[in-house]
Order: sequence, then C-alpha cells, then structure tokens
Amino acid sequence: MISRNLLAVAAAAGAFMGLVACSTPAEPRETAVATSESSEVSRTGSARPTLTESRLQPPPLENDYTNQGRPEVVFDPCTWINDEAVSEAGLDPATRRRGQDVVAEYTFLTCNFDGELRNLSIESGNVAWEEDLQRYSGVSEPLTVNGREALLVQDPDQERVCGIHVRTEVGFVMFSSTRTFEGNEAGLQRCDGVLEIVTALEPEIGPEN
Repeated sequence: MISRNLLAVAAAAGAFMGLVACSTPAEPRETAVATSESSEVSRTGSARPTLTESRLQPPPLENDYTNQGRPEVVFDPCTWINDEAVSEAGLDPATRRRGQDVVAEYTFLTCNFDGELRNLSIESGNVAWEEDLQRYSGVSEPLTVNGREALLVQDPDQERVCGIHVRTEVGFVMFSSTRTFEGNEAGLQRCDGVLEIVTALEPEIGPEN
C-alpha cells in the first residue's frame, strides 16, 4: 500500500507537472498517462545494462501526445540504478517499484524506494532545466552534486518534501524525499541527509550534457 509520505511526493510532482504542461484537454491527457500495468520494454537505457524484471520496465515513449519538440527521456530510474547504489543511499533495493509514469506533452519516468528513515521518489523528465529554475524561483537555492548543477527545493506548499533536482542532458531528475515515522522520531529535519542520498545516486543517471 502506498504510504502517506509517497502520496505527498506524488502530489509535489503533480503540482510541477500541472504548471509546465501544455493546454491539452483533460480527457486525452489522462489517456496519455502511462502506468506500469501497460508498460513494455522500451528503448530507454538500451545503451547500457539495465534491470530486466518486467514489472520495472518503462512504458513506450512515443504516443499521439509526445510530438511536442521535447527530447526523449534517456535515464529511467527504475532500471538504471543498481542495487549497490540504492543501498549506499540508505534505501532498500527490495522496495524498488514504478511510480506513475507520465508520457504526454512532456515525459516523467518515476521510481520509488523506501528506507528506514526516509523514502524517495525519483522522476526523470524532459522539462527543460531553465523551466525548472523559473518554476521554483524563490523557494530554491543552487548547489552542486558531484560537480553537477543542481537545485535544492523547499516548496512551502509541500512542507514534508525535500527536493533536489539535478540537471541532465534532456532536462532534469527530481529527487523528492520524505521522512518516515522512524525518521521523524529520530528528529530528522526536513532535508537532513537528502544531499547524501542524492550524492550516492547521482553517478547512475548519465551525463549532464
């Protein structure tokens, strides 16, 4: 069952996506949201070894709604990140599962992980970095992760979520973390330890440009 923490993360991603989406009618847009139930092996990540379990595979990246001039998402967080990196980040590889992938005017491929103190949602998208900077202007600050351009986001509308966005060749990857009950009991503050989690996972996501 999806935890309240992960629902909060999903809400944060939905808020961003709602602001950057084009004006597509509601019914077709809903049809274009692809979930793991209808997913199949796609070209995503084909240039390197990936996890092959069927339930982890991303949806097809082409449909009637994707011809919007945006590049195809290359990095899929559910099949590119190896178990060793997940464990190093303090998360449980056995909890790896697809979130709600969106393949429409823009694409976000999503994977969720649980940990003892923190849960994490990773979303890889083709929304331009400049759009992300504009969207979170005033509630973010720049930083670097392993030398890569990044953004620390603390949106007051999502008080439980600490976000770190890192730039990629086609857009950015959004790491959204929430504290578990145990994390709250341990006294973790909103963003305690999140940079360390992202630092451990960043080498898995491919080049910045």
